Amino acid sequence: MSGNKWGMPHLRNEKGAVSLEFLGTLPYYFLLFLLLWQVVASGYAIMTARSAASEAAKVYSLTGNRQEADSMARSILGNAANLQYESLSINDSGTNFQVRLESRHSLVLVPKQWRSSASIELDQTASGRLIN
Repeated sequence: MSGNKWGMPHLRNEKGAVSLEFLGTLPYYFLLFLLLWQVVASGYAIMTARSAASEAAKVYSLTGNRQEADSMARSILGNAANLQYESLSINDSGTNFQVRLESRHSLVLVPKQWRSSASIELDQTASGRLIN
């Protein structure tokens, strides 16, 4: 045994090493969780916008009324914090038509004051025929 108090027996003591290694990787797990949260929110926004365009096309197919189709799209998009309604246009060519829904998807991880400039445009289309 040497007279050095910081000798070899102390270096072999690895008590708490796993805790320090976990703390070192914790920020990466947190970042991965945030990225997965953004992917889920974006997928939900795309599915909701697609559903709104489809339902607006169904309403227009049955009624031929643009205001009712617009109202349906707005009600499906609702008051979601990360999905905002922009416009609904209908290109009607006789019996066939195409509905185009424009919306904006705000990124979840961006602070509220920057969300309007840090958003993704979502354009969804649906086609159909007038029934009436």
